Amino acid sequence: MAGLNGIYWFAMSFSCYQAVYLQNEGFSASQLGLLNALASAVAIASVSFWGMISDKIGSVKRILVMILTLGVGLYALIPLIPTGLPVSPVLFLIFIPLINFFRGSMTNFTDNILVRNCNELRLNFGAIRSVGSFLYMVGGVLISALLPMVGVPSTFWLSAVCMLPAILFAVCAREPHTKKPRTAPDGKKEKLNFGALFRSYSYVTFLLFAFLFYIACSCEGTFVPYFMKSVGADTEKYSILLAYRALFEIPFLLLMVKLRKRFPLKYLIMAAASFMAVECLCFSLFANSFLTILLFCTFFGLGNGLFLGSALNYIYDLAPDNLKASAQAFFVAVQSTAGILGNLIGGVVFDAIGAKLFYFSVFCLYLISIAIFAGSFLIRRKAPKESAAAETV
Repeated sequence: MAGLNGIYWFAMSFSCYQAVYLQNEGFSASQLGLLNALASAVAIASVSFWGMISDKIGSVKRILVMILTLGVGLYALIPLIPTGLPVSPVLFLIFIPLINFFRGSMTNFTDNILVRNCNELRLNFGAIRSVGSFLYMVGGVLISALLPMVGVPSTFWLSAVCMLPAILFAVCAREPHTKKPRTAPDGKKEKLNFGALFRSYSYVTFLLFAFLFYIACSCEGTFVPYFMKSVGADTEKYSILLAYRALFEIPFLLLMVKLRKRFPLKYLIMAAASFMAVECLCFSLFANSFLTILLFCTFFGLGNGLFLGSALNYIYDLAPDNLKASAQAFFVAVQSTAGILGNLIGGVVFDAIGAKLFYFSVFCLYLISIAIFAGSFLIRRKAPKESAAAETV
């Protein structure tokens, strides 16, 4: 699990330059937002489709190996798309979303197999996940140092090469326990009952929070290179910024076991969103150079580490045994839907109001998501058949 998770995120650190690559090819913030929105739309179908297939065949591992192989293999081909032609933007708008049918589910299934094995084997999720954050930081620093020699286009195939050991670890990984659909007397497999998920008040209200939260996240993350450019920071140092944020994910991941014993997961989730909101507020008021941007990214790193350790386990505890892959898939589908709105609206708003005011607006959106999540517990009416897991989370 540590090998799969660690190498996966090391390889992903090499793939963080897609926005910079497209920016260098003349994509505006609005065009990048449209592209990411289309990719998110495909990801909705991707995570839902592969999640249901995984639950139906009773295997997370087989799906993970397939989507890793196809996702990184196709991603490596992006620099081969012709640039500088009148039809080049259209080619990017077609090809990159198609890649996301596989690539859009890679993180979901990597997290899924890790969360389930950690819960079943009583392993320390935070400690293992922190290996991924640490190696993401190492990879970000490494590719930043190599970039002047290899160039931005090379990061696409380097990411694919680095992912090969992770695919091998996935092949060797333990298959989590999954309750396969029962076979009816007529020989047909029983259909998955998704109603059990959507009758859960806790699960549905968390999806509502996640929708608003990820609109803010997509706005925050997509346009960081454009914010850097607006304050005169070197966008080729973007991976350094991401590596720094990943470094600060580690403390809360390592402390997750102790934190879960002292605080309910819902409070940890709200605290995580609050840290991320502070980053956006500081961007809007104080960031004016690469060093100040780097400093304020500390808050996002801390918040993301806390969110990774709490949100995935929150979903795991709420979902029935035979729907755990689907529960996470629907969560990622909501995340992708939010990404569509965040990228489409965010790109237009960024171009219209400028970088500083844009990030203040994102700060406000984070606060709204937190308020709605907290309010859902104040107005909650406990259903008599709510699962015991949902009550204890």
